Amino acid sequence: MSERMNKLLAAASQASAATTDMIEDVRDGKISPMGNIGSGDTLTIMADSLRLLIEARQDSVFREDSDADIDQLHGALVRFLEDRA
Repeated sequence: MSERMNKLLAAASQASAATTDMIEDVRDGKISPMGNIGSGDTLTIMADSLRLLIEARQDSVFREDSDADIDQLHGALVRFLEDRA
């Protein structure tokens, strides 16, 4: 499997995990301060998922030119994730 497909699969897995966290809190009817959403873990997981998705897209041979907005978003995600580490 290529590095791009590995990134895409990792992004999908993380997005799925974050989605599960959100669904569970909806089912519970509240956001617990000690839970994944309340602690910010879900947001971090979703941000990393989006970072991986952007990187998989950037690695694509079909991407013809740079998109400044996406590049700016990627940079912001990287800085956010570095601050959370």
